[in-house]
Amino acid sequence: MTDGMNSREYSMRSSRRPSGERVADVLASAARLPRDGRGRFFAPSALQSWPGIVHGGGLVALLDAAARTLAPRDRPRRLEGRLTSSVPIETTLELEGHTDDGAVIVTIVDRAQPLTSVTLTADAVEPAAPPPWPRNARDGWPLPLSDQCLACGARNPLGLQLGLRFDHEGVWTRFVPRPPWRRPDDRLDPALPAVLLDETAWWLGALVAKEGGLTNRISLTLLRPDALAPGPLTVVGRFADVTPVDRRRTFWRTHSALLSADGALLATAAIVFRAGADYSARQMSYFRTRTEPEIFGRMFPNYAS
Repeated sequence: MTDGMNSREYSMRSSRRPSGERVADVLASAARLPRDGRGRFFAPSALQSWPGIVHGGGLVALLDAAARTLAPRDRPRRLEGRLTSSVPIETTLELEGHTDDGAVIVTIVDRAQPLTSVTLTADAVEPAAPPPWPRNARDGWPLPLSDQCLACGARNPLGLQLGLRFDHEGVWTRFVPRPPWRRPDDRLDPALPAVLLDETAWWLGALVAKEGGLTNRISLTLLRPDALAPGPLTVVGRFADVTPVDRRRTFWRTHSALLSADGALLATAAIVFRAGADYSARQMSYFRTRTEPEIFGRMFPNYAS
């Protein structure tokens, strides 16, 4: 480690954080990138999605925070994430960062093999028209929760503990972010949109493909990364905006948005979901035990019997 801490010491400190810590502090400790662009990555279990791997949106949030140590950019920005391989939790990995023609590129590397990278640019970001969202937050059907996922884990003290819903038109929820995701002045942590929109995109892709899968690409636009949010937020994505990327319909591009209580657009995302029966073989039993049979049949009819 460039700060004089060896890998074992870094791992031990990262995995023994006290509860009640803010997301910003956890991200700063997990992805340490000094100004020379050579650092270390170690994600605690609180940042997981599926057991053993880091949440895809959490990865983008982690590398965004690291990129801003090389070029501080708290203003509106775009993040392009390439999730080439799953990144394991509680594993010390290399972190590399550099600037290229005004962009900042940060990559997680395991024995010279790139696992995930994020490119941060701060060009002019044009606001888009906010999409419609449900009037009644309790319409539709609830999507299953997990125990420890950073987004939907009901027992993850750091997590969003998010309860998404779906109907025939799309996926959404309306909620008030928990204290770990707020700054002391009640501004939102800039990590929130990446995690929230990735989780929404995962379900948009899975429900359209009717298969399990993983996030493959994340294109995130932060329009108001430091927004004040005293009221509830809304996240929404429509099935009509989910389109196949390839002829085999393995990859699906989804679109979703995050809005403030007054309807202002805070962030948008275009995220690619990779579907497959191999993922379903590992994931369907997990969802079946956490979902009412009638709702599970709506979600994944090919696996309902």
